[in-house]
Parts: sequence; structure tokens; C-alpha cells
Amino acid sequence: MLRRAEKISPARIHRHPFMRSILAELVAKGTKQDAVGRKLRGMACRSGLRV
Repeated sequence: MLRRAEKISPARIHRHPFMRSILAELVAKGTKQDAVGRKLRGMACRSGLRV
């Protein structure tokens, strides 16, 4: 659902503090080997979060 929201309104997802905190939590808990983790890290990077 996060990817869909990012496609619809990327600026809103990247700038919203609540979404940034969700991304930070998911990246911190996610595994670094799977494709989902790779996509989450990419989204976090586009949001300006350090991964």
C-alpha cells in the first residue's frame, strides 16, 4: 500500500512526518536481503531518510 500511495502522490508521502516515521520503523525492522526490504530502503532514501 505504501508503494501505491507513493505512485499516486510521491511528494506527500516523502514529506509527511508520520509516513517518514513509519518508513524508518519498517526499514529498521526489515531484513536487508529480500526485495521488500530493498524497496522500503529505496522509498526511505527518496524520503530523505538515512538508511
